[in-house]
Amino acid sequence: MIQAGSRLFDFSLENQYGETITSTGLSKGRVLVVFYPWAFSRVCGSELATLQEHYEFFERHQVRIVAISVDHKFTLRNYAQSLDLQFELLADFWPHGAVAQQADAFDHERGVATRLSLYLVDGEVRDIFRSEMTQPRSVEDYKAAVERSS
Repeated sequence: MIQAGSRLFDFSLENQYGETITSTGLSKGRVLVVFYPWAFSRVCGSELATLQEHYEFFERHQVRIVAISVDHKFTLRNYAQSLDLQFELLADFWPHGAVAQQADAFDHERGVATRLSLYLVDGEVRDIFRSEMTQPRSVEDYKAAVERSS
């Protein structure tokens, strides 16, 4: 199970444009990794839209945002366009939820990622955020973590 102080595990996923994103590529600088259950769902949509609303804050603090779900990259492309997202959505589509499972962020009954976020600095987990499936995580908690590491 991933915990604060641990290193990000190895993985490779495609983003909404079919580009390969690796954990190695996320090991430099600040990164917010946001696991979420479903594209086009009410809570996920509002949560990612909120991240987009605060995107300037993250950009100003040089924080890269990547969001991961078990949806296919083609679905994620449409989803990103519908929300006008400026950050990457990664497809943990096949093997189904393998990366979410490594992060202990997979609901085996529903077959989706749970709401887990990891704030990384140079590949090390600094903060972990969790919420129930029906509850969005707090963008203010993310901002506080970023400001603590400045």
